[in-house]
Amino acid sequence: MVTYRLADSEDYEKINAFYNRFYNTDRTTEQFWWEFHNCPFGKSIYVIAEDNGKIVGTNCVIPIDIITSDKKIIRSGKSEDTLVAPQYRGQRIFYNIYDFLFNKCKEANIQVIWGFTSAKKPFKKLGFEIPYDHQQGLAVNHIWKSYRYLASLNNKNKTIDKIKILGLCLLSKAKITGTLNLFKKTTLQIEKVNKFVSNVDELILENLMKVNNSFAIHQTSDFQEWRIYDNPNYFKTHTYCVHQNKKLVALVIFNSHQNSIAYVCQSTFRSELAHVEKVKILRSVTKMLFNEGITLIRTWSFHTNSLNRGIGLVWKELGDTGLKPEKFILSRIATQGTI
Repeated sequence: MVTYRLADSEDYEKINAFYNRFYNTDRTTEQFWWEFHNCPFGKSIYVIAEDNGKIVGTNCVIPIDIITSDKKIIRSGKSEDTLVAPQYRGQRIFYNIYDFLFNKCKEANIQVIWGFTSAKKPFKKLGFEIPYDHQQGLAVNHIWKSYRYLASLNNKNKTIDKIKILGLCLLSKAKITGTLNLFKKTTLQIEKVNKFVSNVDELILENLMKVNNSFAIHQTSDFQEWRIYDNPNYFKTHTYCVHQNKKLVALVIFNSHQNSIAYVCQSTFRSELAHVEKVKILRSVTKMLFNEGITLIRTWSFHTNSLNRGIGLVWKELGDTGLKPEKFILSRIATQGTI
């Protein structure tokens, strides 16, 4: 008989081993503790399904505070680690875990659950909305290395798929060639620092207040420290602060892996900056990364005119928040940065 309960810290190694067996990965116990226990908004509500003491399914919600354009703080939960052992599928374990999880989230005053998935059908059956999907952008420095990396992401790629990937790399390189010269004759100064955790929430709130009913993750200093600088999944972090007349006007942060693939994990700008200045900043930090030997830069973006394919945002309200998911200001900072 399958039973359901909340996990405690003594279960973590067993849960992580279950995850690693299924996905054939090597997530460490340190990575598990960081992601599900150490979040500054509180440890995760982690549910396990067991059959005679053996874990057969998991799901959890990471508490994440969000802040609205009118400075209201709302406790949300980010869904992660959704998994049911293959031999136990078809027994409603996925739905039973969520029923149990919904109740525990309500007890913890979590008012909305969200996350990202390509497995959309079961979430729709649970009453989740899927308002839009993510899109990916890339900037290529080394064509061949970028192609080899991107082609390796899917072992089912056929010849035509590989040709398309190579074409995409060539197109990206052609579009950015000649556009990455560091800007001159400007009052903007870019400084690379080891860490930046102050005033990020103020930068984001300033932008939110320009758009009615918008909201974003409440990126406090503690959140910034945890999500970026304490992240055990990161090999290297590249932080760029931009000042104008001694005032912080932009912050752009990348993480990179040992294979020299980098990801934009934070980019926020003062609303007073003109579009052309924002473009100059992004071009300049891209050039600086390329000069350090980065092969490829990838980023996530979101658009409400969804093509209904790829990874979608899933969204379910447990209370009456009045939030509209289309107003969620999203970037890779909303992921856990584990890839």
